[in-house]
Amino acid sequence: MRRSARLAASVVAASGLAVASATMAAGTAPAVEPATLSIEGDLQLTPTIHLLRIEAQGDRAESGETTGDYKATVLNGADPTPIEVTGPVTCIYVQGNTASLVYPISDVAPFGLPEQFVDVAAVQITVREGTNGGSDMVGVGMPMLTADVKGCQPGDTPFAFDGEIETSGG
Repeated sequence: MRRSARLAASVVAASGLAVASATMAAGTAPAVEPATLSIEGDLQLTPTIHLLRIEAQGDRAESGETTGDYKATVLNGADPTPIEVTGPVTCIYVQGNTASLVYPISDVAPFGLPEQFVDVAAVQITVREGTNGGSDMVGVGMPMLTADVKGCQPGDTPFAFDGEIETSGG
């Protein structure tokens, strides 16, 4: 009897330590560094042929929550068409001269999206500010299932970007 009482006491003590350790670990999780990202400008195929006008603003709080809005207007040369893709910014990466964001596609105006396709696919946008006199660059990732998005590490930036890129934090 005494042996089973000691065993029970050991199990209770171990359970208490496990709960206390988990609680302490959850309470001391490192905070995420806040970041902001603003992108306004055109993806250029050539100096006279612009493909997309990108407008995005996003903020990442210390809690890791990211908010913001994305809009891309399809261009004809440098003239806007009525076609716009919009969605919320859900992920931001900022480091040095490179920034990236991910947004689920919420609407494609003027056509609209059927309800079952709203926010199902996501797109990643990566920008790099030119250094030492170099050009700003941008890349647009292929749409992927939003559920498959794991972070927003930067992608390739093969196109010239004519516009403003502003970042803070990291």
